Amino acid sequence: MKEQSEDSIALDVKEKLPKKKSLIANSIFNRLKKSEIKSNKDTKLIDNSSSQKSDKYSYSNKKGIFLDIQGVIKEGTFAEHDQIFCKYDIVFDKDWEIVTGQNSGQSQHACLGEGTCGYFVWNMPFQIRLYSDNPNNWPQLVISCYYPDFLGREKLKAYGTCYIPTMSGRHERNLSMFCPISSEGFTKFFEIIFGEKPELINAPKILALGDGREILRTKTEGSIKVNFNINLENLEENGYEVK
Repeated sequence: MKEQSEDSIALDVKEKLPKKKSLIANSIFNRLKKSEIKSNKDTKLIDNSSSQKSDKYSYSNKKGIFLDIQGVIKEGTFAEHDQIFCKYDIVFDKDWEIVTGQNSGQSQHACLGEGTCGYFVWNMPFQIRLYSDNPNNWPQLVISCYYPDFLGREKLKAYGTCYIPTMSGRHERNLSMFCPISSEGFTKFFEIIFGEKPELINAPKILALGDGREILRTKTEGSIKVNFNINLENLEENGYEVK
């Protein structure tokens, strides 16, 4: 009887040992898996932070020209409408690269006050930093003004363009705004009746690059005042002199 009981106890122990081993192995495997996932997350965070730092400081060793543009679209004078907003685009070609900032944006809707004679105020700030090894085709500022009709649809009011100032310091520009005029009789009649003005497709590039501008008929619609704060770096090092 004692031998049978000892054998049965030994068998029970042998049957229970693999289960304990499997549980221990599973717990160790789960811990290793969790540690691998955590290490992968940490490496991803490190990679992202390092990539952001490299993007931020990738231009620090370059010796080209840096152009810092800070400006404000202050105010404008228009007639016939009580509410106008504007969109801006800083247009440049492939020789320029954006370091920081944005090259486009939109202002709030400015409402016409009493007794202002078509005077609108936006005070819309913009800021961008550009880099170029070969500063050809100097960047330009293109402003497009719109007004909402009685259905809330955006309708073109006028365009305006100017070159970014080429000297460091504070500058003020008054942009003469204009809008295209349709040349055909039917479209001109449609414009007079419904107030639908012709609008350019991809207007910022067309207005800045000048392709097809010689055949474009326009009329004056108002003016906008813009203030610039310009900072140019590495001009003399690259053999340029601004007088």
